[in-house]
Amino acid sequence: MSRELIIALIVFSIVWIIVILKCIRKQTISIRYSLVWFLMALSLLIVGVFPKLMDLVSETFGFLTISNFIVGIMITLLMIVTLALTKIVTAQKNQIKVLTQEVSMLKKEVNNGK
Repeated sequence: MSRELIIALIVFSIVWIIVILKCIRKQTISIRYSLVWFLMALSLLIVGVFPKLMDLVSETFGFLTISNFIVGIMITLLMIVTLALTKIVTAQKNQIKVLTQEVSMLKKEVNNGK
């Protein structure tokens, strides 16, 4: 990896960690959901600090170039994030359904009581 890419990875990961911390502080994202983003930022930082590690790992998995390996990792991470967000949306959808049913039952009780 070139020196410029290594510096860019380190700077980007540090900036990303700062952005995540600001979001947590402003309570625009919860700590629970920010862990995935921290893991991605830390993995970028590790790649930037130990670039030879990326060479070794990509060769171990049989990738011809590091860029192909990085694209594969990013696609995998995005799929994991998408799955996690899908689970969250599904749980919230179920909660909304239950709350809607409860509110409807309460309205019916209030209207029948008049």
